[in-house]
Amino acid sequence: MNVSAFAEENVDPTSLSEVSRRLEELQVSEARYRTLFNNVPAAVLQVDASEVEETFSNLKRSGVDDIDAFLLGNPHLVEMANNSVVVREVNDVALKLFGATESSQLLAPVAYVFAGTPEASSNVMSAHFRGRPNHYQKLKIRTFDGRIVDAALMVSFPQDASNFDTSVLMIIDMTEQVRIERELRKMESEFAHFSKLSILGEFSGAIVHEVRQPLSVVANDAATAARWLSRSDPNLPKVRELVDRIEESVSRANDVVKRVQEMASKTMSERQHCDVNRLVAGALTFVKKEATRRSVKLTSVLAAACANVEADPVQIQQVVVNLVINAMQAIERSDNQAGFIRVSTRYDNGRVFIEVLDSGPGIPDGLAVEIFESFFTTRKEGMGMGLSICRSILQSHGGAISVTNVAGGGAVFEAWLPVATA
Repeated sequence: MNVSAFAEENVDPTSLSEVSRRLEELQVSEARYRTLFNNVPAAVLQVDASEVEETFSNLKRSGVDDIDAFLLGNPHLVEMANNSVVVREVNDVALKLFGATESSQLLAPVAYVFAGTPEASSNVMSAHFRGRPNHYQKLKIRTFDGRIVDAALMVSFPQDASNFDTSVLMIIDMTEQVRIERELRKMESEFAHFSKLSILGEFSGAIVHEVRQPLSVVANDAATAARWLSRSDPNLPKVRELVDRIEESVSRANDVVKRVQEMASKTMSERQHCDVNRLVAGALTFVKKEATRRSVKLTSVLAAACANVEADPVQIQQVVVNLVINAMQAIERSDNQAGFIRVSTRYDNGRVFIEVLDSGPGIPDGLAVEIFESFFTTRKEGMGMGLSICRSILQSHGGAISVTNVAGGGAVFEAWLPVATA
Protein backbone atom coordinates (compact mmCIF):
# COMPACT_ATOMS: atom_id res chain seq x y z
CA MET A 1 0.00 0.00 0.00
CA ASN A 2 1.45 3.37 -1.08
CA VAL A 3 0.69 5.75 1.78
CA SER A 4 2.28 8.76 0.00
CA ALA A 5 -0.24 8.46 -2.83
CA PHE A 6 -3.09 8.80 -0.35
CA ALA A 7 -1.31 11.69 1.30
CA GLU A 8 -1.66 13.65 -1.98
CA GLU A 9 -5.44 13.06 -1.74
CA ASN A 10 -5.54 14.48 1.79
CA VAL A 11 -6.04 11.04 3.43
CA ASP A 12 -4.89 10.84 7.00
CA PRO A 13 -2.03 8.25 7.23
CA THR A 14 -2.98 7.64 10.85
CA SER A 15 -6.41 6.34 9.86
CA LEU A 16 -4.83 4.10 7.23
CA SER A 17 -2.54 2.68 9.89
CA GLU A 18 -5.58 1.98 12.10
CA VAL A 19 -7.35 0.21 9.22
CA SER A 20 -4.24 -1.87 8.57
CA ARG A 21 -4.00 -2.77 12.25
CA ARG A 22 -7.61 -3.84 12.41
CA LEU A 23 -7.27 -5.93 9.26
CA GLU A 24 -4.29 -7.67 10.81
CA GLU A 25 -6.23 -8.34 14.01
CA LEU A 26 -9.10 -9.72 11.94
CA GLN A 27 -6.75 -12.06 10.11
CA VAL A 28 -5.25 -13.27 13.40
CA SER A 29 -8.72 -13.79 14.85
CA GLU A 30 -9.83 -15.69 11.77
CA ALA A 31 -6.72 -17.87 11.90
CA ARG A 32 -7.36 -18.56 15.58
CA TYR A 33 -10.98 -19.48 14.82
CA ARG A 34 -9.88 -21.74 11.94
CA THR A 35 -7.37 -23.50 14.20
CA LEU A 36 -9.99 -24.01 16.89
CA PHE A 37 -12.60 -25.13 14.34
CA ASN A 38 -10.32 -27.79 12.91
CA ASN A 39 -8.96 -29.00 16.23
CA VAL A 40 -12.26 -29.59 18.02
CA PRO A 41 -12.28 -33.38 18.72
CA ALA A 42 -15.70 -33.71 17.11
CA ALA A 43 -17.25 -33.26 13.70
CA VAL A 44 -18.48 -29.67 13.39
CA LEU A 45 -20.89 -28.59 10.66
CA GLN A 46 -22.03 -24.98 10.33
CA VAL A 47 -25.41 -24.73 8.63
CA ASP A 48 -27.71 -22.09 7.19
CA ALA A 49 -31.24 -22.63 8.56
CA SER A 50 -32.71 -19.26 7.59
CA GLU A 51 -35.35 -20.77 5.27
CA VAL A 52 -36.62 -23.06 8.05
CA GLU A 53 -36.83 -20.09 10.40
CA GLU A 54 -39.04 -18.28 7.90
CA THR A 55 -41.28 -21.38 7.69
CA PHE A 56 -41.47 -21.56 11.47
CA SER A 57 -42.48 -17.90 11.69
CA ASN A 58 -45.33 -18.52 9.24
CA LEU A 59 -46.49 -21.58 11.22
CA LYS A 60 -46.52 -19.63 14.49
CA ARG A 61 -48.49 -16.81 12.89
CA SER A 62 -51.02 -19.35 11.61
CA GLY A 63 -51.56 -20.62 15.17
CA VAL A 64 -49.54 -23.88 15.14
CA ASP A 65 -48.63 -24.74 18.72
CA ASP A 66 -48.08 -28.50 18.84
CA ILE A 67 -45.19 -28.78 16.40
CA ASP A 68 -44.68 -32.50 16.99
CA ALA A 69 -48.24 -33.35 15.93
CA PHE A 70 -48.01 -30.94 13.00
CA LEU A 71 -44.79 -32.49 11.67
CA LEU A 72 -46.30 -35.96 12.11
CA GLY A 73 -49.22 -34.94 9.91
CA ASN A 74 -47.04 -33.01 7.44
CA PRO A 75 -43.93 -35.11 6.80
CA HIS A 76 -43.18 -33.10 3.67
CA LEU A 77 -42.02 -30.24 5.93
CA VAL A 78 -39.30 -32.45 7.39
CA GLU A 79 -38.19 -33.41 3.90
CA MET A 80 -38.25 -29.74 2.90
CA ALA A 81 -36.04 -28.84 5.87
CA ASN A 82 -33.60 -31.63 5.05
CA ASN A 83 -33.20 -30.19 1.56
CA SER A 84 -33.24 -26.47 2.41
CA VAL A 85 -30.94 -26.39 5.43
CA VAL A 86 -27.49 -26.34 3.85
CA VAL A 87 -24.08 -27.11 5.36
CA ARG A 88 -21.80 -24.12 4.73
CA GLU A 89 -18.63 -25.17 6.53
CA VAL A 90 -17.13 -28.34 8.01
CA ASN A 91 -13.96 -29.26 9.86
CA ASP A 92 -11.48 -32.04 9.15
CA VAL A 93 -13.01 -34.37 11.75
CA ALA A 94 -16.32 -34.23 9.85
CA LEU A 95 -14.57 -35.42 6.70
CA LYS A 96 -13.17 -38.42 8.54
CA LEU A 97 -16.45 -39.22 10.34
CA PHE A 98 -18.52 -39.23 7.16
CA GLY A 99 -15.86 -40.99 5.10
CA ALA A 100 -15.64 -38.07 2.66
CA THR A 101 -12.60 -37.39 0.49
CA GLU A 102 -13.18 -33.65 0.12
CA SER A 103 -15.22 -31.01 1.91
CA SER A 104 -17.41 -30.32 -1.13
CA GLN A 105 -19.16 -33.64 -0.49
CA LEU A 106 -20.40 -32.31 2.85
CA LEU A 107 -21.26 -28.77 1.69
CA ALA A 108 -24.76 -29.82 0.76
CA PRO A 109 -28.27 -30.10 2.26
CA VAL A 110 -28.21 -31.77 5.70
CA ALA A 111 -30.33 -34.75 4.57
CA TYR A 112 -27.23 -36.98 4.62
CA VAL A 113 -26.71 -36.26 8.34
CA PHE A 114 -30.09 -37.79 9.22
CA ALA A 115 -30.12 -40.61 6.65
CA GLY A 116 -29.35 -43.25 9.32
CA THR A 117 -31.89 -41.92 11.85
CA PRO A 118 -34.68 -40.12 9.95
CA GLU A 119 -36.67 -39.25 13.10
CA ALA A 120 -33.73 -37.19 14.38
CA SER A 121 -34.50 -34.51 11.80
CA SER A 122 -38.01 -33.88 13.15
CA ASN A 123 -36.61 -33.91 16.71
CA VAL A 124 -34.18 -31.13 15.77
CA MET A 125 -36.96 -29.15 14.08
CA SER A 126 -39.16 -29.51 17.17
CA ALA A 127 -36.41 -28.20 19.46
CA HIS A 128 -35.72 -25.28 17.10
CA PHE A 129 -39.42 -24.40 16.84
CA ARG A 130 -39.75 -24.35 20.65
CA GLY A 131 -36.85 -21.92 20.94
CA ARG A 132 -34.52 -24.21 22.79
CA PRO A 133 -30.85 -23.18 22.65
CA ASN A 134 -29.58 -26.75 22.21
CA HIS A 135 -30.72 -30.23 21.27
CA TYR A 136 -28.95 -33.49 22.06
CA GLN A 137 -29.67 -37.04 20.95
CA LYS A 138 -28.07 -40.27 19.80
CA LEU A 139 -28.21 -41.20 16.15
CA LYS A 140 -26.66 -43.44 13.53
CA ILE A 141 -24.59 -41.91 10.76
CA ARG A 142 -24.64 -43.50 7.31
CA THR A 143 -21.22 -42.64 5.90
CA PHE A 144 -20.28 -42.04 2.27
CA ASP A 145 -18.12 -45.19 2.28
CA GLY A 146 -21.00 -47.44 3.42
CA ARG A 147 -20.43 -47.68 7.19
CA ILE A 148 -22.98 -47.19 9.99
CA VAL A 149 -21.54 -45.15 12.85
CA ASP A 150 -23.10 -44.75 16.30
CA ALA A 151 -22.88 -41.08 17.19
CA ALA A 152 -24.10 -38.35 19.52
CA LEU A 153 -25.52 -35.19 17.97
CA MET A 154 -25.63 -31.79 19.63
CA VAL A 155 -27.23 -28.89 17.77
CA SER A 156 -26.68 -25.32 18.92
CA PHE A 157 -29.39 -22.96 17.66
CA PRO A 158 -28.80 -19.23 17.21
CA GLN A 159 -30.65 -17.01 19.66
CA ASP A 160 -30.09 -13.79 17.72
CA ALA A 161 -32.84 -13.32 15.11
CA SER A 162 -30.36 -11.60 12.79
CA ASN A 163 -27.98 -14.54 12.75
CA PHE A 164 -29.99 -17.58 11.64
CA ASP A 165 -27.29 -18.74 9.25
CA THR A 166 -25.00 -19.89 12.04
CA SER A 167 -26.62 -23.01 13.52
CA VAL A 168 -23.93 -25.47 14.52
CA LEU A 169 -24.10 -29.28 14.48
CA MET A 170 -21.51 -31.10 16.55
CA ILE A 171 -21.29 -34.88 16.10
CA ILE A 172 -19.17 -37.20 18.26
CA ASP A 173 -18.29 -40.73 17.15
CA MET A 174 -19.64 -43.06 19.85
CA THR A 175 -18.91 -46.35 18.09
CA GLU A 176 -16.28 -47.53 20.54
CA GLN A 177 -18.28 -46.44 23.58
CA VAL A 178 -21.39 -48.23 22.27
CA ARG A 179 -19.31 -51.37 21.67
CA ILE A 180 -17.93 -51.24 25.22
CA GLU A 181 -21.43 -50.69 26.66
CA ARG A 182 -22.69 -53.66 24.64
CA GLU A 183 -19.87 -55.83 25.99
CA LEU A 184 -20.58 -54.67 29.54
CA ARG A 185 -24.28 -55.53 29.16
CA LYS A 186 -23.31 -58.95 27.84
CA MET A 187 -20.90 -59.46 30.74
CA GLU A 188 -23.53 -58.32 33.21
CA SER A 189 -26.02 -60.75 31.68
CA GLU A 190 -23.51 -63.56 32.12
CA PHE A 191 -22.99 -62.58 35.76
CA ALA A 192 -26.75 -62.45 36.29
CA HIS A 193 -27.06 -65.99 34.94
CA PHE A 194 -24.15 -67.13 37.09
CA SER A 195 -25.83 -65.51 40.09
CA LYS A 196 -29.02 -67.50 39.45
CA LEU A 197 -27.04 -70.73 39.20
CA SER A 198 -25.24 -69.86 42.43
CA ILE A 199 -28.60 -69.39 44.15
CA LEU A 200 -29.75 -72.80 42.93
CA GLY A 201 -26.50 -74.33 44.12
CA GLU A 202 -26.87 -72.77 47.55
CA PHE A 203 -30.46 -73.99 47.84
CA SER A 204 -29.91 -77.38 46.23
CA GLY A 205 -30.67 -79.20 49.49
CA ALA A 206 -33.97 -77.37 49.95
CA ILE A 207 -34.91 -77.97 46.31
CA VAL A 208 -34.21 -81.71 46.60
CA HIS A 209 -36.36 -81.80 49.73
CA GLU A 210 -39.22 -79.98 47.98
CA VAL A 211 -39.16 -82.49 45.12
CA ARG A 212 -38.59 -85.59 47.25
CA GLN A 213 -41.51 -84.86 49.58
CA PRO A 214 -44.32 -85.02 46.96
CA LEU A 215 -42.60 -87.91 45.18
CA SER A 216 -42.59 -89.95 48.40
CA VAL A 217 -46.32 -89.24 48.74
CA VAL A 218 -46.78 -90.43 45.14
CA ALA A 219 -44.91 -93.66 45.88
CA ASN A 220 -46.94 -94.38 49.04
CA ASP A 221 -50.30 -93.55 47.46
CA ALA A 222 -49.52 -95.57 44.34
CA ALA A 223 -48.65 -98.64 46.46
CA THR A 224 -51.83 -98.19 48.53
CA ALA A 225 -53.95 -97.82 45.40
CA ALA A 226 -52.41 -101.00 43.97
CA ARG A 227 -53.39 -102.90 47.14
CA TRP A 228 -56.97 -101.64 46.97
CA LEU A 229 -57.18 -102.67 43.33
CA SER A 230 -55.76 -106.15 44.01
CA ARG A 231 -58.67 -107.00 46.31
CA SER A 232 -61.47 -109.20 45.05
CA ASP A 233 -63.85 -106.28 45.68
CA PRO A 234 -61.81 -103.13 44.78
CA ASN A 235 -62.73 -99.96 46.65
CA LEU A 236 -62.88 -97.68 43.61
CA PRO A 237 -63.85 -94.46 45.49
CA LYS A 238 -60.78 -94.92 47.72
CA VAL A 239 -58.59 -95.55 44.66
CA ARG A 240 -60.01 -92.42 43.02
CA GLU A 241 -59.10 -90.41 46.13
CA LEU A 242 -55.56 -91.79 46.06
CA VAL A 243 -55.19 -91.03 42.34
CA ASP A 244 -56.31 -87.43 43.00
CA ARG A 245 -53.63 -87.12 45.70
CA ILE A 246 -51.06 -88.56 43.31
CA GLU A 247 -52.02 -85.96 40.67
CA GLU A 248 -51.77 -83.18 43.26
CA SER A 249 -48.33 -84.35 44.44
CA VAL A 250 -47.04 -84.67 40.87
CA SER A 251 -48.27 -81.14 40.19
CA ARG A 252 -46.40 -79.86 43.27
CA ALA A 253 -43.20 -81.57 42.15
CA ASN A 254 -43.67 -80.23 38.63
CA ASP A 255 -44.07 -76.68 40.00
CA VAL A 256 -40.75 -76.99 41.83
CA VAL A 257 -38.99 -78.28 38.72
CA LYS A 258 -40.55 -75.48 36.64
CA ARG A 259 -39.34 -72.80 39.08
CA VAL A 260 -35.84 -74.27 39.00
CA GLN A 261 -35.88 -74.32 35.19
CA GLU A 262 -36.99 -70.69 35.03
CA MET A 263 -34.31 -69.63 37.47
CA ALA A 264 -31.61 -71.60 35.64
CA SER A 265 -32.69 -70.49 32.18
CA LYS A 266 -30.32 -68.16 30.35
CA THR A 267 -32.98 -66.80 28.03
CA MET A 268 -35.02 -63.79 29.10
CA SER A 269 -38.77 -64.19 29.28
CA GLU A 270 -40.99 -61.51 27.80
CA ARG A 271 -42.20 -58.73 30.02
CA GLN A 272 -45.80 -58.96 31.08
CA HIS A 273 -48.26 -57.45 33.54
CA CYS A 274 -47.37 -59.04 36.86
CA ASP A 275 -48.85 -59.08 40.34
CA VAL A 276 -45.92 -58.09 42.55
CA ASN A 277 -47.39 -59.90 45.55
CA ARG A 278 -47.45 -63.17 43.59
CA LEU A 279 -43.88 -62.62 42.39
CA VAL A 280 -42.67 -62.00 45.94
CA ALA A 281 -44.58 -65.00 47.30
CA GLY A 282 -43.12 -67.20 44.57
CA ALA A 283 -39.59 -65.96 45.27
CA LEU A 284 -39.94 -66.67 48.98
CA THR A 285 -40.73 -70.33 48.25
CA PHE A 286 -37.14 -70.60 47.07
CA VAL A 287 -35.65 -69.30 50.28
CA LYS A 288 -37.98 -70.37 53.10
CA LYS A 289 -36.31 -73.78 53.60
CA GLU A 290 -32.89 -72.16 53.65
CA ALA A 291 -34.11 -69.56 56.16
CA THR A 292 -35.33 -72.37 58.42
CA ARG A 293 -32.01 -74.17 58.11
CA ARG A 294 -30.17 -71.00 59.16
CA SER A 295 -32.62 -70.36 62.03
CA VAL A 296 -33.78 -67.09 60.44
CA LYS A 297 -37.42 -66.12 60.86
CA LEU A 298 -38.72 -65.14 57.41
CA THR A 299 -42.04 -63.30 57.23
CA SER A 300 -43.90 -61.34 54.56
CA VAL A 301 -46.36 -58.46 54.73
CA LEU A 302 -47.97 -58.06 51.31
CA ALA A 303 -50.16 -55.07 50.57
CA ALA A 304 -53.86 -55.87 50.23
CA ALA A 305 -54.16 -53.67 47.12
CA CYS A 306 -50.99 -53.55 45.05
CA ALA A 307 -51.01 -52.38 41.42
CA ASN A 308 -49.51 -54.51 38.66
CA VAL A 309 -46.13 -53.83 37.07
CA GLU A 310 -44.86 -54.62 33.59
CA ALA A 311 -41.83 -56.81 34.19
CA ASP A 312 -39.86 -59.93 33.50
CA PRO A 313 -41.19 -62.11 36.36
CA VAL A 314 -38.05 -64.25 36.63
CA GLN A 315 -35.80 -61.19 36.90
CA ILE A 316 -37.94 -59.56 39.60
CA GLN A 317 -38.01 -62.81 41.57
CA GLN A 318 -34.22 -62.95 41.21
CA VAL A 319 -34.02 -59.48 42.80
CA VAL A 320 -36.11 -60.63 45.77
CA VAL A 321 -34.11 -63.85 46.21
CA ASN A 322 -30.80 -61.95 46.00
CA LEU A 323 -31.92 -59.44 48.63
CA VAL A 324 -33.11 -62.16 51.01
CA ILE A 325 -29.85 -64.11 50.56
CA ASN A 326 -27.86 -60.94 51.30
CA ALA A 327 -29.97 -60.42 54.41
CA MET A 328 -29.28 -63.99 55.60
CA GLN A 329 -25.56 -63.52 55.06
CA ALA A 330 -25.65 -60.21 56.93
CA ILE A 331 -27.44 -61.81 59.88
CA GLU A 332 -24.77 -64.52 60.05
CA ARG A 333 -22.15 -61.79 60.48
CA SER A 334 -24.03 -60.16 63.36
CA ASP A 335 -24.30 -61.07 67.03
CA ASN A 336 -28.08 -61.18 66.80
CA GLN A 337 -29.19 -64.67 67.83
CA ALA A 338 -32.84 -64.03 66.91
CA GLY A 339 -32.33 -63.25 63.24
CA PHE A 340 -35.33 -62.19 61.22
CA ILE A 341 -36.14 -60.96 57.72
CA ARG A 342 -39.36 -59.23 56.74
CA VAL A 343 -40.33 -58.81 53.08
CA SER A 344 -43.13 -56.35 52.41
CA THR A 345 -44.85 -54.67 49.47
CA ARG A 346 -46.74 -51.39 49.18
CA TYR A 347 -48.13 -49.05 46.56
CA ASP A 348 -47.45 -45.32 46.62
CA ASN A 349 -47.99 -42.62 44.00
CA GLY A 350 -47.61 -44.68 40.83
CA ARG A 351 -44.87 -46.94 42.17
CA VAL A 352 -44.84 -50.41 43.69
CA PHE A 353 -42.28 -50.93 46.47
CA ILE A 354 -40.61 -54.13 47.65
CA GLU A 355 -38.82 -53.80 51.00
CA VAL A 356 -36.50 -56.32 52.61
CA LEU A 357 -35.78 -55.60 56.28
CA ASP A 358 -33.18 -57.61 58.19
CA SER A 359 -31.77 -57.74 61.73
CA GLY A 360 -28.16 -57.81 60.61
CA PRO A 361 -25.37 -55.34 61.46
CA GLY A 362 -26.51 -52.72 58.94
CA ILE A 363 -24.51 -51.00 56.20
CA PRO A 364 -21.11 -49.51 57.14
CA ASP A 365 -21.03 -45.71 57.14
CA GLY A 366 -20.55 -44.16 53.73
CA LEU A 367 -21.22 -47.35 51.73
CA ALA A 368 -24.97 -47.01 51.09
CA VAL A 369 -24.32 -46.16 47.43
CA GLU A 370 -21.05 -47.98 46.85
CA ILE A 371 -22.46 -51.42 47.73
CA PHE A 372 -24.46 -51.39 44.48
CA GLU A 373 -21.32 -51.05 42.35
CA SER A 374 -20.01 -54.07 40.45
CA PHE A 375 -17.46 -56.22 42.31
CA PHE A 376 -17.88 -54.34 45.58
CA THR A 377 -18.26 -56.71 48.53
CA THR A 378 -17.76 -56.74 52.28
CA ARG A 379 -17.41 -60.54 52.37
CA LYS A 380 -14.11 -62.27 51.66
CA GLU A 381 -15.86 -65.04 49.74
CA GLY A 382 -18.23 -62.67 47.91
CA MET A 383 -18.00 -61.64 44.26
CA GLY A 384 -19.77 -58.30 44.71
CA MET A 385 -22.26 -58.79 41.86
CA GLY A 386 -25.56 -59.60 43.63
CA LEU A 387 -26.62 -56.03 44.46
CA SER A 388 -25.18 -54.68 41.21
CA ILE A 389 -27.35 -57.14 39.28
CA CYS A 390 -30.39 -56.12 41.35
CA ARG A 391 -29.78 -52.46 40.51
CA SER A 392 -29.32 -53.20 36.80
CA ILE A 393 -32.51 -55.27 36.62
CA LEU A 394 -34.56 -52.58 38.37
CA GLN A 395 -33.09 -49.76 36.27
CA SER A 396 -33.86 -51.68 33.07
CA HIS A 397 -37.48 -51.81 34.28
CA GLY A 398 -37.53 -48.05 34.99
CA GLY A 399 -37.14 -48.53 38.75
CA ALA A 400 -34.42 -48.14 41.36
CA ILE A 401 -33.08 -49.52 44.64
CA SER A 402 -31.64 -47.95 47.79
CA VAL A 403 -30.71 -48.96 51.33
CA THR A 404 -30.87 -47.33 54.74
CA ASN A 405 -29.91 -48.50 58.19
CA VAL A 406 -32.53 -49.16 60.84
CA ALA A 407 -32.31 -47.71 64.31
CA GLY A 408 -31.19 -50.42 66.71
CA GLY A 409 -29.45 -52.50 64.03
CA GLY A 410 -30.23 -53.94 60.67
CA ALA A 411 -30.90 -52.51 57.23
CA VAL A 412 -33.83 -52.13 54.88
CA PHE A 413 -33.44 -52.42 51.11
CA GLU A 414 -36.14 -50.61 49.19
CA ALA A 415 -36.72 -51.47 45.52
CA TRP A 416 -39.45 -49.91 43.41
CA LEU A 417 -40.99 -50.37 39.98
CA PRO A 418 -43.33 -48.10 38.04
CA VAL A 419 -46.95 -49.19 37.82
CA ALA A 420 -47.85 -50.81 34.49
CA THR A 421 -49.79 -48.64 32.08
CA ALA A 422 -53.22 -49.86 31.07
